Amino acid sequence: MKYHYVKTSNHQLFVAMLSALEARTPREARILLLAGEPGTGKSRCVDNIGAEHNAIHIEGIPSMNVTYLRDLLAYELSCSGGSKFLQQKAIADTFAVRKPMVILDEAQHGLDKKADCIEYLRRICEQAGSVLILVCHNSEKHRFGEHRLAHIATRISALVDFVPATLADCQLYLAELCEVGIDVGIAQQALTQSRGRYRLLAVACRNLEDFATATGKTQLTAADTKGMMLCEDAMKSLRKSSK
Repeated sequence: MKYHYVKTSNHQLFVAMLSALEARTPREARILLLAGEPGTGKSRCVDNIGAEHNAIHIEGIPSMNVTYLRDLLAYELSCSGGSKFLQQKAIADTFAVRKPMVILDEAQHGLDKKADCIEYLRRICEQAGSVLILVCHNSEKHRFGEHRLAHIATRISALVDFVPATLADCQLYLAELCEVGIDVGIAQQALTQSRGRYRLLAVACRNLEDFATATGKTQLTAADTKGMMLCEDAMKSLRKSSK
């Protein structure tokens, strides 16, 4: 299996929204919120975009605070040391020159205490004219629009919802990553079993390669894999067992 990044329809939507935000949005509203169900490619997308933009990528963790973020930014920007004032000044000065994009994954962990952590990142990015990308699970999206967080919500200028793969996405994904040829019937089979989750499509890809190796084939059709379990949605099985 190949491991390069596949530019799916979710990716194309994200890039379009990001480009529009960078081109037309004033610096005080350059926040993009990316939400979606697990397995829809959020983290892979921001990893790819972050690498292209030399972004600062922060993994949100429970109970993180502003001191943690300040130390992390200082480390990432190679301006550690000195008093808190000097450290903060060094961070702001470096941001003013580099204007780095900041990505906060699992951003719901920054919502505690009136979103102090997100407000800190927002102010740093706003002063420099940088973009702040917040990433969260779909079930957490509504929390960013709460009235008590209006100081954050009113600055979110773009919302991108990642959805499960379409059949076209599935065909593209398997065509680019699977080292055995497949037809549209197999793509549909993988899509149905994975329910469009890319992490499960990766499992299907490896299983197809193993099956092709075992049967000595370089091309597979739906007839070859009829009745075969290419991948299994564990959540679906768990829901069945709980009934």
